[in-house]
Amino acid sequence: PAIQYVGKALDQLSFPSGHTQHAAAFSIVVLADCPALFWLVVPFAALVALSRPILGLRYPSDVLAGALLGALIALLSFLF
Repeated sequence: PAIQYVGKALDQLSFPSGHTQHAAAFSIVVLADCPALFWLVVPFAALVALSRPILGLRYPSDVLAGALLGALIALLSFLF
């Protein structure tokens, strides 16, 4: 309650969360190449995803959709 967002929204659309999408895609690609970075990359992606609804910028469904879309894009990139 103490944190208030006073900025103006860039648009009225909120689906999916682009921040979460990029964090998920980045994490999957990095982990495919260097699994030892798991303990660094996974908390980063989780914190990005959690920050969006906590700050009141996205709905949880937006974050979930962003994570799924990011994962799909990362996995499809391995085909190319």
